[in-house]
Amino acid sequence: MKYVLITPARNEEAFIEKTLASVVTQTILPERWIIVDDGSTDKTAEIVKGYAARYTWIKLVQRHQGQDRNFASKAALTACAFEAKLRSWPW
Repeated sequence: MKYVLITPARNEEAFIEKTLASVVTQTILPERWIIVDDGSTDKTAEIVKGYAARYTWIKLVQRHQGQDRNFASKAALTACAFEAKLRSWPW
């Protein structure tokens, strides 16, 4: 089974490490995991960068914080991750 994970994140310092640790210990790993940081002001990006350095299938995409904080912004982050996946990973 092949799959890709896309995770929008903003100020998830309290939870992102547990999420990362859980995914990297799964029996069937994703082919690629793109985490899009939406201008976090905490250590979310630093934590993800640490995992991305150890696991080549994890990619951090950083964006500046958008003005809107609503469902549409989550959809925009997901689209950003999908675009990053297409640019950086051959299918």
